[in-house]
Amino acid sequence: MKKYKTIFSIFHTIYRLTTTSDDIANFMIGVCRVYKSAFKADKAVMVCKNINPNGFIKIRLEDKKQYIKKGGISILTRRERDILKQEKEIFLDNRLVYPFIFSDTLGAIYIKRRPQGTAFSELERRWFLAICEEVSVSLKIFGLYRESKRTMISYIKSFTKLLDQYVPTSYIHTKSIFRLIRAVGKEMNLSQAEVKSLEYASLLHDAGKIQLPSKILKKQKPLTDEEYRLIMKHPKRGVELIKDLEILKPAIPIILHHHERYDGSGYPSRLKKEEIPLGSRILSVLDAFDAMFFGRPYRKRRFLEEIEDEFRRQIGTQFDPKVVVALLKILKRKGIRKYLQSFL
Repeated sequence: MKKYKTIFSIFHTIYRLTTTSDDIANFMIGVCRVYKSAFKADKAVMVCKNINPNGFIKIRLEDKKQYIKKGGISILTRRERDILKQEKEIFLDNRLVYPFIFSDTLGAIYIKRRPQGTAFSELERRWFLAICEEVSVSLKIFGLYRESKRTMISYIKSFTKLLDQYVPTSYIHTKSIFRLIRAVGKEMNLSQAEVKSLEYASLLHDAGKIQLPSKILKKQKPLTDEEYRLIMKHPKRGVELIKDLEILKPAIPIILHHHERYDGSGYPSRLKKEEIPLGSRILSVLDAFDAMFFGRPYRKRRFLEEIEDEFRRQIGTQFDPKVVVALLKILKRKGIRKYLQSFL
């Protein structure tokens, strides 16, 4: 009975790895540990095709050491290449090999016990086969997820280009702002997922402006009250455009509230201080930095010293003090300053 509980636990663990891992390497490490532990193997090696059709990831667990390799077919041994090519399982006394196949070959697993160790039993071989079939399905799911993610990123890039042409005021200098997003994210201890959501939000923060009359967007004179009321609707309109796209859902609150002000005088909800999502507070600062540092068609660019002074003046009114302090700290770094100056 204990053995059956163990195998059910293994299936559940692989299911949890499939539904909670967003990185193929982390998933593979978890799966390799399951195989090594469940079958008391001395060695476990897992090979999978990476996002690039010609690329591979290889995980090897041996004794208490863990090895990860990424690259082309050259990272595979001759035996590993043969396993992928032959597409058939191999069951020996002290070795079990299985190619993960779902429509096509996705990878392979190889576990081994020392020659003097206990041979794999018939029951263990059956369990191994059943587990491998579940992992094959999981790898196919990862492949489909990566494909949908690539499609979505292509959509975002295409939409961003259209937005830049139609809404010149929405333009940000992606390469430099992405670097600042990552630097601020690290400084403020953001997770990788939070940083990625910020990157998506920075690309699409003004998407709702595409539904506004171009004469308002290109106007060089001050806006009338009616025109400003229309402008204030663009965060909600932008959210409406992307609300059904699963990958962008974490970016929605950031986009919706990136025009809120720390003192509560912003829009659309007049949120203040900690009521404003952290991502929105960060994007507000970085969007303002981009506008000041690179300039806009209607506004000359400023020098870094002027920008830093402006942020200090707006601490606690327009901007979150913690975000401004983090950015000012980053802007003091010689590497960052040299990098930004290279764009001018």
